[in-house]
Amino acid sequence: MDGGKQCRNSGEGERTQVKGVLNINDFRDIGEVVVAGTDSPPLEIVEPKVVIDSREITEGGIFIALKGERTDGHSYIQTVFDNGASWVMVSREWYDAEGSPQPPSRTGFLVTADPVAGLQLLSTMYRSTFSIPVVAIGGSNGKTTTKEMVAAVLGTGYKVTVSQGNRNNHLGVPLTLLQLRRDTDIAVVEVGINHPGEMALLADITRPTHALLTNIGHEHLEFLLDLDGVAAAETQLYDYLRRNGGIAFINNDDLRLRDAGAGLSGSLCYGTSESPAHSCWVREITVEQDGRLSFLLCSVAGSEKVILNFTGRHNVINAVAAAAVGSHFGLSLRQIREGLERLIPAPGWKRLEVVDSFGLRILNDTYNANSDSMRQAIEALCDMPCGGKRVAVLGDMLELGAAGDVEHETIGRYIQQRPVDIVLTFGDKARLIGQEAPGACRGHFESREQLLAQLLALLQEHDVVLFKGSRGMKLEQVVDSLITARTITR
Repeated sequence: MDGGKQCRNSGEGERTQVKGVLNINDFRDIGEVVVAGTDSPPLEIVEPKVVIDSREITEGGIFIALKGERTDGHSYIQTVFDNGASWVMVSREWYDAEGSPQPPSRTGFLVTADPVAGLQLLSTMYRSTFSIPVVAIGGSNGKTTTKEMVAAVLGTGYKVTVSQGNRNNHLGVPLTLLQLRRDTDIAVVEVGINHPGEMALLADITRPTHALLTNIGHEHLEFLLDLDGVAAAETQLYDYLRRNGGIAFINNDDLRLRDAGAGLSGSLCYGTSESPAHSCWVREITVEQDGRLSFLLCSVAGSEKVILNFTGRHNVINAVAAAAVGSHFGLSLRQIREGLERLIPAPGWKRLEVVDSFGLRILNDTYNANSDSMRQAIEALCDMPCGGKRVAVLGDMLELGAAGDVEHETIGRYIQQRPVDIVLTFGDKARLIGQEAPGACRGHFESREQLLAQLLALLQEHDVVLFKGSRGMKLEQVVDSLITARTITR
């Protein structure tokens, strides 16, 4: 049953800890259980289907009614019951304001002071029914790509449950844990933060047995202030392992992570260079003519040539991270290579997504941006085989706080030294990039329409054009319009 397999009614006082099962006593630990008389829903749910989007509810599912900035899940309670929900978690405020309503027959309300906290507690209870490895993946840049690589590698030998998309926050992590199934061998859970203390919360929810931080970079400086603040916030994941036990996979190429992981019992290190301390490393990194990366993946067991379906040299260390995880779980280098080569970025990936269109090569890296990922994207542009001009379309890097002006100016000076032929900027802060790169900058734009018009006038066949900016800049709209226009100089 899509919405959660339902089985026998368990006894009213029975406390179970069965793999993949939630029961009425778990609900009572969260809040007040309200059913319609004696005609209650099943009191035990195997492999529950829990959603926060009313459009995703299926027969027997559990709906968590959350109040957001733009919509209130409580407005859809009747709809989800009509569509088969068996339980709905609601706020005490709503329940009391509505006069303590009764749910429909064979359904129930779970009334709690805070449905967000209730969702988190529910997921932690459900997670505790599984005695399986749970790999938490965080870090400043590349965590979604690394998560996908880790899952692809582990998938060659295990049944893996993995975070979908970028569900990595205080809501996405609980929803991922609630997707665990009885046949899951290993879970791979992405954990993302932008404020101090959030990693501690996510670690307590996830209860990881293994942890991997990709790197420490200039992320969310508006809230984390500086690199030391970022490191302190991210490495709370290591702190969880120190208190509770577990294994960390440590990127020795990142000095802050290397120092933070020093002395962490059971840690396994990896890096791009060969070292006795590294479980995996690489040699002979090459950018193929089609932009894909190839390299020799090495370990004490031997070596395998790998060709990734990704561009950008920074993705090599992400692949090495996945190899280190796979090696730890007993997979051969051949299996690791197969897993990495099998992974193809999904349409709409927007993380250095390579799109060949009417003679142009487009690097769509519009998912998000900070100064580290901006440099990486510029390097990918410079590495890309090109028979024409290299063009960089750069938007604002948001959430940098007081460091915003300096970081944009630094990117301008950086790109001035790189073999980029044309720079176009878009956004209030991105203007500073162009001011520091006068040799390449050919215009700053306040509207996407003006930017598109300039691109159509400038671009020719065999050019390579990079689009990079924070998600809020919506540069993907210019990418889509450019592809749709299909009219450049030939």
